[in-house]
Amino acid sequence: MYRVMDTDVGKDLVTGQYVEAARWAASPSFDGCPINRGNLGKTIFDEDKMSLMRAIQGAGVSSPSLPGYVYHENRSEIEYALTGCGCQYYPDGSTHQVQAGDCMFHAEGQPHRLKNMTDVGIELCIGVNGSATERFPGQLGADRGRWDQNEYYCRDGGYRIAHRGQGQVYQLWGGAATVEAVLETPGLSSGRVVAQPAASQRGGFYVSRNADEMALVTAGAGLLIFPDEVFALQKDIAYYIFADQPYKIVATGDRPLHMLAYWSASAIVNVQCAPALLTEKK
Repeated sequence: MYRVMDTDVGKDLVTGQYVEAARWAASPSFDGCPINRGNLGKTIFDEDKMSLMRAIQGAGVSSPSLPGYVYHENRSEIEYALTGCGCQYYPDGSTHQVQAGDCMFHAEGQPHRLKNMTDVGIELCIGVNGSATERFPGQLGADRGRWDQNEYYCRDGGYRIAHRGQGQVYQLWGGAATVEAVLETPGLSSGRVVAQPAASQRGGFYVSRNADEMALVTAGAGLLIFPDEVFALQKDIAYYIFADQPYKIVATGDRPLHMLAYWSASAIVNVQCAPALLTEKK
């Protein structure tokens, strides 16, 4: 099984249907917070193991838009800054500058607030370790912005900031691509994938035995090939591939294909990716 979306217009490329949740819409930062039209969001995939979202914060906009912080009771998240820059605030008093290319992790219950510090929007790519419909935001009230030294997110490091080029690099799909492991957390890992045209055109289909995979294309062009269908890959195209589904990704043209990828695994090296037979068609 697989899904492929044009995230720019919110179109499911498998069914040909437009998806309402995958279109930009103003949304509150958390329950009870007034809608701030400088905060836009869309849900690309909403699956049991992982979900993918995109968000935009306008110039000068803070998330949440009211004083305090936002947190998610039941889901952790790994989010990339695609454009812009801002400042991430945490209730332990720490602040971190975030620029395009940086990546942030927030554990379940970890309070955080990101403020756009420029005159252009910050665009985010957000991966969640489960269904987005269960990514309940914290409520308005006394517990908004809470900070308890006994909470697990405080003891075990509820947030991390990762900068480009700091992760370990692995071979992917039999050497057809490389992946820089950016953040690896319980049940959700993410990395930057680069597929070179010559290398990616060699070899056959691969299959992940124990993890789902999803990705957003950020640059370049290519093909996403399944035993029964082929999809063109370009900027803003996203895919979700369920475990045991054979597939092949090829970079086309003379430039590499760049993607932000997520796996429903606690470490990228734990993903059991192996050559697949076409008889394994799903």
